Amino acid sequence: MTRGLIILLSLAVCAQASAADPEVHVLPVADRAPGERLPLLLYLHGLGGSGAEALANPELRALAQRHRMVLVAPDGNLDREGRRFWNAGSACCNFDGKAVNDVARLEALIYHWTQRPEIDPARVYIVGFSNGGFMAHRLACYMDDRLAAIVSIGGAGRAPEEACAPVSTIAVLEIHGDADPIVRYGGGRVLDNRAADPHPSAPETFQGWAERLGCLAEAKTKEKTIAVDLDPRLPGAETTIQGYADCPHGSVQLWTVRGGGHQVATPAMLARVGDFLVSHPKLPPTKKPKKQKQKR
Repeated sequence: MTRGLIILLSLAVCAQASAADPEVHVLPVADRAPGERLPLLLYLHGLGGSGAEALANPELRALAQRHRMVLVAPDGNLDREGRRFWNAGSACCNFDGKAVNDVARLEALIYHWTQRPEIDPARVYIVGFSNGGFMAHRLACYMDDRLAAIVSIGGAGRAPEEACAPVSTIAVLEIHGDADPIVRYGGGRVLDNRAADPHPSAPETFQGWAERLGCLAEAKTKEKTIAVDLDPRLPGAETTIQGYADCPHGSVQLWTVRGGGHQVATPAMLARVGDFLVSHPKLPPTKKPKKQKQKR
């Protein structure tokens, strides 16, 4: 790892953030041309992870470098067990009930970066793993007007009773192993923790976004399914890709890894994730949905 390529920033440099906020880790694009505007990739770690670990991941670094993205990986707050977490809702993973508003904090972080001259605000992407995947879905519900696409790996979307009413186009991808024992593919409770609220299944997450984005209401929009080989540890073309494209308010995909556990982000998987992101810049909606009040 080239030490000079990793910059450790504190959110204290942002007027919107407090000095007590955890660190933010950044991998810039070293050879940006004058006037070039670059995509922003915000990576959200899982429960117990960190932004530093994310930037040490060679596959994630390769994804950002291949597509000339500025990679920003913030740290979550610490819980009583010393694990970093995101307050992504009642299902995951603020198990201590701390008064943490990660929506506001991450909104401020994204605002800070999109005001910089090197960032293209039409190409702001989020990738989240596990707890970070839950957080990515929550931000997609609240910040859809400022995000081009989000990817959740081993996370889950909002429950039907939770507020989520997008007002702008967005692309959403859920990647999930159907043998995941941590965030169960068929729905359940994270880590089988009875103190947590249930989370939707991966198919429910997929169909929920299809409904929000207007895919299911459009007769001309058909669901497409293909199978690909993205994990050499599993036999055959183990990953089934389902998706709706060209919906009135965006697009949605579900990648189901047959036999996959919680850790399904292989190099081939992350490379394809990068291709998904860059193929979904921010687009104007074809229809304007009614704006509804959303809860953070």
